[in-house]
Parts: sequence; C-alpha cells; structure tokens
Amino acid sequence: MKILFMAQCYAPENISAAVLITDLAADLAKRGHQVTIVTGAPNYPQGRIFKGYRNSLYAVEVLDGVRVIRTWSFISPSKKFWSRLFHYGTYSATAFYGGLFAGRPDVIVSYSPPLPLGLSAWLLSQIFRVPWVLQIEDLYPDAAIAAGVMTNNWVVKFFLGMENFLYRHAEGISVISKNFRLALLAKGIRNSKIKTIPVWADPDEVQPMHKQNDFRHEHGLDDKFVVMYSGNIGLTSCLEDILHAAEILQKQTDIQFVIVGEGVKKQALEAETKAKKLPNILFLPYQPREKFPQMLAAADVGLVTLNAGAALSSLPSKTFNVMASARPILAVTPSGSEVMQIVEEAGCGWNIPPESPEKLADAITQLKERQAEMIQMGQNGRACLEKKYSRNHCVDAYEKMLTALYDRTHLDAAHAGEIL
Repeated sequence: MKILFMAQCYAPENISAAVLITDLAADLAKRGHQVTIVTGAPNYPQGRIFKGYRNSLYAVEVLDGVRVIRTWSFISPSKKFWSRLFHYGTYSATAFYGGLFAGRPDVIVSYSPPLPLGLSAWLLSQIFRVPWVLQIEDLYPDAAIAAGVMTNNWVVKFFLGMENFLYRHAEGISVISKNFRLALLAKGIRNSKIKTIPVWADPDEVQPMHKQNDFRHEHGLDDKFVVMYSGNIGLTSCLEDILHAAEILQKQTDIQFVIVGEGVKKQALEAETKAKKLPNILFLPYQPREKFPQMLAAADVGLVTLNAGAALSSLPSKTFNVMASARPILAVTPSGSEVMQIVEEAGCGWNIPPESPEKLADAITQLKERQAEMIQMGQNGRACLEKKYSRNHCVDAYEKMLTALYDRTHLDAAHAGEIL
C-alpha cells in the first residue's frame, strides 16, 4: 500500500507530535508499505532551521525507509499568534504541491492541527481519487477558542466552517480519545466514520530505570523529591498552579519542581518564578531524545496538566510516557477529562482540579511520604501502557484502519466497473 502522510512536524524534530508520526511512518515502512511524508523544514521549538537543512521550496530525503518531502513555509522564532498562524497557513498551502509531486498514493492521511492542511489533503484526494483520513491530534478550533487565542467572531466562524467541511468530506476520521469522538458525534458526524486510536509511548524505548542517574547528577537533583513536567508549555497547560504550589512548598527544600520544554508561556512563567524568587523551580529546554528515558526516570512524580477549557479538546501525550517510565502521575485536570479517566482506571496516580494550588501542594507532600504506594502506582501505569497504549499495539490499529479503507475503496471501484 502506498501511504501519503501530511504533517507539519517530523524527524529530526523530537517533540511528541514529531516522534509519534515518525514512529508510525517508519514502522509502516518496515512492514512493507511505501510511505511518504510531506512536512516542513525542521525548526521546532526554537523557530530556527536545524543545522544541515534549508527552508527550500522542495527537498527530498529518505529517513528509515520513509521518503520525506519538505516544502517551504514561513518560519520565525516569534510565538505571537499571527506569526504562528502564518507559519501553519503557508505550510498547509505548500504541502499541496508537495503531495502533488509525491505521485498518486493509495491513501492519504493528514494531521490536524494545522486545520487548513486538511484542505490540501482533501484536494489531493479529489485529484488522485483516493480515500483521505483526517487525523485529529487536538480539536481545532475548539482548543484555540477555549484557550482564548481565537476570539474574533469572524475568524471563529471561518474556522468552524472549515472544520465542518473537513469532517464531512473526509473518508475517515481518526481521533486519539473517547472525548474527541463524543465531541465529533455532538457536531453531527456519523459514528461509523470515526476511529479511536490512542496516543502511545514506546515501552522498549522508555523503560523503568533507577532514579539516581546522570540526569539527576547533572542538574543537582540528588536527594531531592522531584516533581517533573515535561512537554509543551502552552496555553492549555495551567502551569501557574505549579508555580503557586512551589511557592507554598518553598520552605520544604527537599522538594524540587522541574519544568522541561518550550512554549508560548515559558517566558512569562520564568519571569514570574524569578520575580517571586522561587529556588525550588528549575526550567530546562527540551532534552535530546537519547536522554529522554533517563530524564523521566529521574522524577519521583510526573505532572500532567490541562486547564478547564481544554478538558474535551486535548489529551497530552506526556501521560503515556510517564506511564511507560513507571512513575506515578499527578494530574492537574478537570473532572471528567480523559486524563483523569485514564489515571483512575489504571490506578497510576492522583488527580487534582485546576486552580487548586493548595490541594496540589498537599498532594505532593502526601505522596512524598507514601513511597510504597507510589511504586505500585508506577507499576500499574506501566502495565496499563503495555496492554493498551504501546507503540506496536497502536501501529497495528492504524495499519488495520488504512488497509480496510484501501480494500473498501478498491471493492467499490470493482463493483462500479461491473455495473458499467
């Protein structure tokens, strides 16, 4: 089967979104499929082109058996709304000619966000007369509206109209959570079109390791109770709660908060930390992928956070990496969120509602005194990950979905030929 993926992030970028699509494409290529990805020049999270690459109109390379086509887009280190929107929009447009030059596939899969990328994928599916699957990683524009980023009524109406068009014209829609499915059903999308395939972690890459390791030594974390957040420091992350909890706990000098990642809110959070003179918060940039398992292992507790508005429109993939590392999860998420459901069903952590820093601080001090319970929660999370959210399990599900779609399309074409 010839599979064309369209996604803004890809290797060598090592943020979660890039890692997941890279894993999927490489694994499908290893299974004998001809896989092509149309993406942009690697630049995230700093908004600067990686060494060895150029922001060319069209470039091709092969990575792990996958043909990688890179097209031009506007790239800037600015985190402002219009710069980011122009970045997404230009890539979404140039991805069309990238897909056109890629040649006719058997099936197309485009990732959202960015939402406009779906228009290029739909148009290609019409030209090539092949099925197209819309892969939804975050519900847009819902997530942007909930985060207060998209407020102009005309802009909101425009993107809601685009969303409705894409949902109704996609041959299939793949979502990462049950709540996403419910949201689409509420928008009138038929159930048979929607397939739920969760985000995953690779239990072979992220394994339980000793807590006292080189990462701890390097960053002065020996003999500390480490509460770690690792991932995008974005508008839905409600990390203000973490800062307030750190302020409450600053006299407990053995508790250390570590925030690893980049995002639009990082600069403001760092400034607030400095203004409050909080020595118990350490900010670090994204770590190299080879250090990732050791970094997760250095934590006593892994933080997963979502603000109230993002409960139904986002599912942080860091949830599954913490589970793979056999560390307990301290989830700061609204009641009813999918993160809360996963944590409760797996018995792999505790949940605290957003905007409750006192409860969060209290939970951290309680967990610090419950080492045996923490070990058990970590083991529960690892077992659940291996059973339901492993890389191999989820890639199997994607392959079955795409194969079924391909087979059904060819069967329909054969029947049409018989009628003629």
